[in-house]
Amino acid sequence: MPGTPLMILGGVYFGPIEGAILSTIGLVMSATLIYFFSSEVSVKKVKNLMENRHKDLSILIKTYNYKLLALGMICPIVPADMLCFLSAANGIKYSTYILTIVIANAPMRLLYSYISVSFTKSTVGLSLTFVSIALIFIISIKMWNTLKKTNTGLPLK
Repeated sequence: MPGTPLMILGGVYFGPIEGAILSTIGLVMSATLIYFFSSEVSVKKVKNLMENRHKDLSILIKTYNYKLLALGMICPIVPADMLCFLSAANGIKYSTYILTIVIANAPMRLLYSYISVSFTKSTVGLSLTFVSIALIFIISIKMWNTLKKTNTGLPLK
């Protein structure tokens, strides 16, 4: 289940601070399950699949494992669970994995939790929240394109 609706609902029902804290707890629990699930699945099969079907992504994950994970957590359209799975399958340490996810996802968790307060109290606050999310999205896409072109010589597909 996508985490974004749950982060927004957490802000609606519990307020922005408590919602963000509960979202963080849920994120850590979900990421932990993904991490240990990926270690149970045949890592060799996943690596072979990546090498054969998504060679450019495989190169990026091998080269920039935790940095790519952080970038994926920041970008609202990246399937974060799949990126978490691939990072874990490529041997990232659990402590690095969890810290990267919690820190990189913090701005989005706070912004999504704050949306509920903005709806009822301030149109300016709501507008600034959506502008912030849009800027994060644009910057993360540009970073992704730069990273991909630098390391694979290929444009983003």
